[in-house]
Amino acid sequence: MFEQSVPGRNKASVLVVDPSAANRAQLCECLGQLPDIRILAAPSGECALAMIRENWPNMILLDTALQDTDGITLTRTIRSWERSRDEIGVSPWTPIIFLSSTSSEEILAEGILAGGDDFLCKPVSEVVLLAKIRALLRIATRQQEICHVHSQLKEIASLDSLTGIPNRRHFDDTLAVEWKRCLRTDSPLSLVLSDVDFFKQFNDIYGHQAGDVCLRAVAGSLAESLFRVEDSVARYGGEEFVAILPGTDAAGAFAVAERMRQSAHDLRIPHERGINGQVSCSFGVASMQPTVDNAPQQLLRIADAGLYAAKQAGRNRVSVSLG
Repeated sequence: MFEQSVPGRNKASVLVVDPSAANRAQLCECLGQLPDIRILAAPSGECALAMIRENWPNMILLDTALQDTDGITLTRTIRSWERSRDEIGVSPWTPIIFLSSTSSEEILAEGILAGGDDFLCKPVSEVVLLAKIRALLRIATRQQEICHVHSQLKEIASLDSLTGIPNRRHFDDTLAVEWKRCLRTDSPLSLVLSDVDFFKQFNDIYGHQAGDVCLRAVAGSLAESLFRVEDSVARYGGEEFVAILPGTDAAGAFAVAERMRQSAHDLRIPHERGINGQVSCSFGVASMQPTVDNAPQQLLRIADAGLYAAKQAGRNRVSVSLG
């Protein structure tokens, strides 16, 4: 493996994959005429894949005849990896230019169908190669910008505008995903449904602006109470919040809910009609082993029953409902 020492690690990178050391050197020398790129080189498909894993390039120049594989098979692997990195509804795309000593139309067609973007026969004209690299890099840059904007828009769409934590839509999507994951891994799934006690009275006394400040503070305290990356909390609606705890049983979920309750209580937001003169929250806990015979909505109903029980018992407490 090789990386030409070019200042500026944030430059676009081009990976040259060719089994011939002389060809690699010649291509790298040609690419050196472009001051705004970083040049990478690999002698085999295995080395190329290792470099792609470590530092995904912006473009790949790929010889169709490698010693450990062929360029078309390697391209299929790269495109498969790209599809697996699709996290926002838009797959990343890396332009791939095939370099071949043969002008076979069959190989050209097979390469394009495998995911290649262009095909140049050796010996390659430097003028043509540099022009194609510039053009495809421009397109790739625009595609990356689209991915970035799409990611930002999706993030904005999944966040509650008031509290800054995930919204109900994000919760619904996440619950569906985690339900299937826990079903597949035979793991428990728990929910913690919470509600700010006497919040209507808080708004009536202090005004809606103060109510918004209160909700933001409570949301922050609940989110900070979750220590695992896989756990999440969302605004369920109004003054209600809900946490998803994958792989957590009822006892573990109760402990998390109690930590959340204490965190909200420790905010010490004054509330003259609240519990002990300050804002508090009530919590309902539900835990279930997902099966094909039940559904996430059942878990929600159980958590809601637990929340109702906590309120009936005096609020500012955690109640576990067994359904």
